[in-house]
Amino acid sequence: MSVLTPATTAQPNFYRDLSAVQDFSKILVLDTYQPVPDDWFVLVADVVNSTGAILNNRYQDVNTLGASCIIAVLNACKNNIIIDDQTASKKTAAIQNSRENIPYVFGGDGASFCVPPSYLNQALAALKGTQKVSQQAYSLELRTGFIAVSALRDAGHEVLVSKMQVSNHAFQAAFAGSGMTQAELWIKQYPDRHAIPDNIPAEADFSGLQCRWDRIPSPKEETVSLLIESRCESLSKQSDLYQQTMNKITEIYGDQDQHHPLQADKMHMTLSAEKLRTEARLYSVGKSWLYKLSYGVKIRVIAVIGSLMMANNVVIKGYNWGGYKEDMIHHSDHLKFDNMLRMVLAGSHEQRQQLGSWLEEQYQAGKLYYGVSQSEAALLTCLVFQHGTDHFHFVDGADGGYTLAATHLKQQKKTDNQAMEAS
Repeated sequence: MSVLTPATTAQPNFYRDLSAVQDFSKILVLDTYQPVPDDWFVLVADVVNSTGAILNNRYQDVNTLGASCIIAVLNACKNNIIIDDQTASKKTAAIQNSRENIPYVFGGDGASFCVPPSYLNQALAALKGTQKVSQQAYSLELRTGFIAVSALRDAGHEVLVSKMQVSNHAFQAAFAGSGMTQAELWIKQYPDRHAIPDNIPAEADFSGLQCRWDRIPSPKEETVSLLIESRCESLSKQSDLYQQTMNKITEIYGDQDQHHPLQADKMHMTLSAEKLRTEARLYSVGKSWLYKLSYGVKIRVIAVIGSLMMANNVVIKGYNWGGYKEDMIHHSDHLKFDNMLRMVLAGSHEQRQQLGSWLEEQYQAGKLYYGVSQSEAALLTCLVFQHGTDHFHFVDGADGGYTLAATHLKQQKKTDNQAMEAS
């Protein structure tokens, strides 16, 4: 791929080799983070006017596009294996775990990544391919761009990364510092300056992305999507505030088992044409009407068979499918951090009001910004690398989730900026 020719990094496996924390509370501790290498790149993709799309009941399309960016990048990079040990066992492990070299975060209406230069061309081609499919399949505009970590750092915006192990096969990235947020802002402000070059081909493989689960009713009274962004200047004070905030959330909502938005007995695969249409569109772009028809039939057959296997504890190759829903719960990202807390919680109206009152106090005191949206259910978008054992699931609130919460948070910032200008 003769497009960009970035220098070869001395640390292609930097993220893969990071020590992982085992508990989400540790992700909020600054000492668990390491600086992303200078020669890496930040890549950003987000749906333009996602709020408008969601208000038109297209939240499933928006979520799917955000997840599509991730699976496309991971698939594009899986064949570009960088290894520093040529033994057979090391090489096999590198092939199996190549995606662990790419830290990313799902934002509901998009995604952000850090990639080493050795993966840059493949990752950009994948985003460009997803951008093309976004228009063809959904008539939605996907904004994409990339910025060197060194450029962000030179402008005073740090890019730090940590990771949490959520299972034997799954790790979840976390980012600290203002770099990732600033990258998104620059890409929105100066799209031409940070756009993917014209000579990058559009090549996207979405294999592994699935959207076959029905809306998951809250195990409590409601499902809440929550964004919290510190207004403290130093990273250490930001870390302290996030830990204090997490302690308050735990005080009100209880631990993860008490506020997890997913519950196995409420999780069901769907046969709804409306709900399956989003996935079908993604895989049927440019295909014949016969292919589109057969794909719709195929995913319904898979849904029926999968439901039967889970209901009857069918064992295949040593894996009991009766435990798949519980595995999904453990392999989900309902808590995450990328220079802000992103959470999907189940709770009562009273708990949300109690937390909202505390957050409003902190906002009025100039300590944080926050955004909240509530629904009666959660949405799942799934990445399945190997059925039964290797899979990961993005959680968002139904009916808008993170995107509507972000609108709330942005309005607080806008109000504050107008007040400062007026004064």
